[in-house]
Amino acid sequence: MASRYLQVNGTHVTEAQSYLLLMLGSTLFVDKSRDRVRPVVNLFLDELEEIDQYSWASGTLAWLYRCLGQASRAGARGVAGCLTLLQCWIYEYFPGFRPSHFEPPVVGPDEAWASRWIGQPATGSVADPSVRLAFYRRALDSLTPADVFWTPFHQRPHLEVRRSLYTGVIRFADIGEFYDPARCLRQFGYRQMIPPPPSRPQRADRPEAPGGYVIRIPESFDAAWDALLSHMVHIDMYSQPWRTYPYETTADYLDWFVAHSHCRVLRDDGDADRLVDSAAVRFDH
Repeated sequence: MASRYLQVNGTHVTEAQSYLLLMLGSTLFVDKSRDRVRPVVNLFLDELEEIDQYSWASGTLAWLYRCLGQASRAGARGVAGCLTLLQCWIYEYFPGFRPSHFEPPVVGPDEAWASRWIGQPATGSVADPSVRLAFYRRALDSLTPADVFWTPFHQRPHLEVRRSLYTGVIRFADIGEFYDPARCLRQFGYRQMIPPPPSRPQRADRPEAPGGYVIRIPESFDAAWDALLSHMVHIDMYSQPWRTYPYETTADYLDWFVAHSHCRVLRDDGDADRLVDSAAVRFDH
């Protein structure tokens, strides 16, 4: 690959492929090698005429999901993936974590949505690294539903992007991850109901060391992508729009959520409280 892309007298096609390889490897499909690109990216560049036929958005999301899963392991020492996407998602949905005293501008139809945050300093950080993690965990645990901007892009985003209601597997090459909007209906402007049981992979190994993190999903699941009508949440049949407030749920949902989820990030003990209270910091909401 190096000899192919680094030749001095390459063709225009080779130059375009070299640029795309650099762009994809340094933005959408970033790993932790710093200056290398996963060879599998090359598979999508052989036929430049077909490059606009791929779903780069879902591929980017699948790769980010996998990287976040690996980063959640106890032995992980970093996180890869398109962190620009992750950071902007945080800014859009959680105003309390946005850069302080900044109102993002409206972007034009031909501008990247993430450009709203270009050049803005990060929100105030905690100087002492020994308490930084506990502090931000407590900040997350202190959030209320009213602190979340549930529909930052559109009151009914599925009307703009119909495939956002697709339910099934999204892929980047050999990486497959499940995508299920039924678990976050409030982001589509609807009351949250108890979702159906999640799909299960063919194999899942999630050891403490992220290097052994393996999830395998049968290729037969991929057929759902081309059969959108039968593999999407028909939201008007499934739920109802908000009636009173944007984080509305059905009467039985919160009891189900408490029984099936970890509702808090920070453990409930005095050590964590003392760590946070000892930090002379200010968190700007």
